[in-house]
Amino acid sequence: MTDKENKVYEVAFNIVPTLSDEALAAEFGNLKEALSKAGAPVISEQYPKTIPLAYTMNRVINNKNNKFNSAFFGWVKFEMDPGALDAFKKILDRNENIIRLMIISTVRESTLAPKKTFRPDMARRKPTGGSEVKEDVVMDKEAVDKKLDELVVA
Repeated sequence: MTDKENKVYEVAFNIVPTLSDEALAAEFGNLKEALSKAGAPVISEQYPKTIPLAYTMNRVINNKNNKFNSAFFGWVKFEMDPGALDAFKKILDRNENIIRLMIISTVRESTLAPKKTFRPDMARRKPTGGSEVKEDVVMDKEAVDKKLDELVVA
């Protein structure tokens, strides 16, 4: 298996919220161990954290239908031979602690947008560099409507 044959994937998953911290760590470790056994190096990851679900999800565990409104959500980005992907997915599908999972093809580079931090001291600053900011601007509704009509292509 050469690097040219491998593709970059990301698996995102919801784990049942009823697990203890130790069991959650074990589940996450088992997932990464399955990747390691498949010869798939981990590129990046996010340890599962509790999130509310947008809707109730069902999962059969020990022949009993269970409903969940929250879950532990995490993801792992890895590199794998596309031929080994189905076997890896089957391992995850058999895990009753995983409510739902999704595997997507992605790129090696980070696609996460950086978080913007709000700084109150920056919120009220006036721009520097020559142009003055006018505090009281009177808008002419007719002029705005006319300009919009010019911009809109019928």
